Amino acid sequence: MSRARSRRLLAAIASCTALTTAVLLSGCSSSGTADSSSSSSSSRGSFVSMVTPESTGEYYGAMYCGAKAAAAKAGIKLKVQGTPETTVDAEMQVVQSVLATNPGGLLLTVWDNEAFNQTLASYTDAGKPLIMPDSFLSNDKFLQSVRTDSYQSSYDAAVQALKDFRIDSGKVLIVTDSPGNALQSDRAKGFKDAVEKNSHLKVLKYQYVGGDAAKAAQAVTAATSANSDLKLVFSTNIGAGTGVASGLTSAGAHDAVHIGYDTSKAQVEALRSGAYDALIGQSPYQMGYQSMELMGQILSGDKKADSVGEKTVHTPWKLITADNVNDADSAKFLYNADCSAN
Repeated sequence: MSRARSRRLLAAIASCTALTTAVLLSGCSSSGTADSSSSSSSSRGSFVSMVTPESTGEYYGAMYCGAKAAAAKAGIKLKVQGTPETTVDAEMQVVQSVLATNPGGLLLTVWDNEAFNQTLASYTDAGKPLIMPDSFLSNDKFLQSVRTDSYQSSYDAAVQALKDFRIDSGKVLIVTDSPGNALQSDRAKGFKDAVEKNSHLKVLKYQYVGGDAAKAAQAVTAATSANSDLKLVFSTNIGAGTGVASGLTSAGAHDAVHIGYDTSKAQVEALRSGAYDALIGQSPYQMGYQSMELMGQILSGDKKADSVGEKTVHTPWKLITADNVNDADSAKFLYNADCSAN
């Protein structure tokens, strides 16, 4: 069955866990700081830093919009900093420079869940609030992580793909980041577990490419050359997905189904053209908003750090296909760094 024909069979699925806020909140400042005259005096003037990798993309841009909107509502000055890439060394330098300014609170997203434990120890041991949108530390020294359920979203996407594309034999390739990235490891494991439990397909050895599109393209080209029966490919991040799409096209593997994670503008256009068969869309705006909202409550004294009951809060996700990409409900899962559009 060709991809163009089989794609029409893919049903839209969504899996939403318990939310602090049921509807995406809207409106945000386009600047790096935000203030609001309606905020309580106890939080006004508080200084919070936000650090992420890949600061120039739509995903983190949308997250910034959510954080800025919540900061404006709380009357908190927010400083956003990031790196253009995802390497630990590059982000470590930024984190260390931010910690030297002694922010009252820190919103932090990291790709490696162990590398930053020691660096942040003195900050968290001093009782300063650390909240982690789309991330967490392996030592659990943070107040809350607000993120997608990486394992379950990927598991469910695999089940749906096997069903709707009627894939019952062949090989599966998963292209992902290094094992140090716990969230992407969960995505890979969720997809692999679903395939092994619900089919007789063979899952090939993971291809670790980070977010490097060129490496992903090479990995897929090699896999298609060695496995003529490659039927399904899962990419766990934007860079990997871009490379997979390119590699499948170069190899002429037009019937291999490609499921990707995230919905950047380029990915959505690739979905429309058939380079992807489905994309798992997250809620980065909501991650930023809910993280900053909690930070405001902590800094204002409205909520005590030891009263934060949920260590992890999961935000909604949705499987986006060519058939549902234009639906009104899908719009909030397509990443947009223009804060005026959120």
